[in-house]
Amino acid sequence: MTRAFRVFCISLTLFVFSDLQAQQIFKMYAEAEETFYEEDFAEALIQYQAIEEIDSAYEDIKYKIEICKLLSITQYENMEPFNDYEEVMANRDKFYFYWKGRIQMKEYEFEEAVESLRKFIELPAKKSDIILEEARRWINWGINAKRFMDNPKYYEIHLLEKGINSKYAELSPVYFSENEELLFLSNRDESRPDQFQIYHSKHKGDRTWTDPTVIYNVGVFNRDNANIEVVDDDGRLFQFRTDKGGDLFYSEPTESKTGWSVPREFDSKISSTHLSSHFFINEHEDRIIFAKNVGTKKDPNLDLFESFKDPSTGEWSKPGLFATTINSEYNEDSPYLSPDEKTIYFASDGHETMGGYDIFKSEYDSATFSWSEPENLGFPVNTPDDEIHFKLNHDQMSGYFTSNRLHTLGDYDIFFFWEIHTVKIKGRIFDETEKPITNARIFFRPVEYTDMYFFSAISSDGSYEMVINADDVYEVEIKIDGSNELLHLEDFEIHATGGVNTTYIKDFTVTRKEEQELDQ
Repeated sequence: MTRAFRVFCISLTLFVFSDLQAQQIFKMYAEAEETFYEEDFAEALIQYQAIEEIDSAYEDIKYKIEICKLLSITQYENMEPFNDYEEVMANRDKFYFYWKGRIQMKEYEFEEAVESLRKFIELPAKKSDIILEEARRWINWGINAKRFMDNPKYYEIHLLEKGINSKYAELSPVYFSENEELLFLSNRDESRPDQFQIYHSKHKGDRTWTDPTVIYNVGVFNRDNANIEVVDDDGRLFQFRTDKGGDLFYSEPTESKTGWSVPREFDSKISSTHLSSHFFINEHEDRIIFAKNVGTKKDPNLDLFESFKDPSTGEWSKPGLFATTINSEYNEDSPYLSPDEKTIYFASDGHETMGGYDIFKSEYDSATFSWSEPENLGFPVNTPDDEIHFKLNHDQMSGYFTSNRLHTLGDYDIFFFWEIHTVKIKGRIFDETEKPITNARIFFRPVEYTDMYFFSAISSDGSYEMVINADDVYEVEIKIDGSNELLHLEDFEIHATGGVNTTYIKDFTVTRKEEQELDQ
């Protein structure tokens, strides 16, 4: 073999290898793009990173990786790498401002998100009617989110401690008051990441819990049917199984090691209702409300249905739509009915949502036999992310839900909420010469949950007035109008019990240095 021929063979081999590698990367990129535009950002991130390991300069890999991180990793909030692409990608990618708006929504920058999404819509580049409609929907969510967060409802929320919550998903929390026991579903077993098991933990007091343990003898679930209910009247733990087209099973408290019996079928006649997994069963165990897909597997559309048990025959009625006021063109899921059966709570990504699934409530009018228009529970229960599995405790003033909102530990986490007492607070804001500060706003942020805030504009005489939580520790911020520039920061603690009929007076003084910054 001549030297020239050897060189030719080596060159040919390298060319073929290079061509095969290029084909492999192209195929991987096409698959990643499909995953990305299906909005499975966590999986797309893995696929893009695999390409980056082979060829870090390929296409727009690094740019897409930053988008996937910001839209899939709860704890990832560094927008700088993404923002660095604006000069180039705002011209190259017609979707740049769409993704920027989505990311800003996730970071609770609502006004900025609306502005970015409007820029996307106004771009002259050709866009499908579907993506334009989706962008308009995100804009509505941003407007709603800003309004709800500027006017928070009177709930306090608490992210349950590590141990209960983890980097995995925690779903369907149920508090069994008889045992002071919290039950929930989680896929934290790393050997079975696609399977959810029931965990339980005892309340130790002062917001602390025992380490959760698995209830091994009640079965496993996938994410789609991860739902449990406890009926306090008889202590039964209900779960859904796909047996015979959909059936309910229950376990009972025992003195066994797990604390619960092996599940038994609840009612063989119930399969005729074509029950679905996200169900609610009432205290009398004669009414079931559940979410059912009336769309397709690829394009689901969940509506709420209900079925009643005839006490004389034991037969279950054919499921009927719960109420036309509640079911929308979007998804309704995760129902919970109050013990008096006059208030229903449910999750929906329709109606007046502030983004994703929000918790709504509707009241029953016995005079008209109708349900009221759904009311959004507002912030801090709801956020631009997803809130589901809302359940009240017996006091009907506290309970649990799950959310994948900003600052959770990983996937969905469990939150405890309770209604709070409020108090009116007002005062004036001066500089050191007693001149009123006017072109600014004042914010009261609870230290334990700084995403929540109460705020007031400052009038021409430097006065403000608002209603805030009556028993809390706050970080008080005074900010220049039309800007996030901080003018004044002060800690403030209030412990008042008189309610909104009592007015608490608190004045604030801005130092000369701070005032000079304001004038500039």
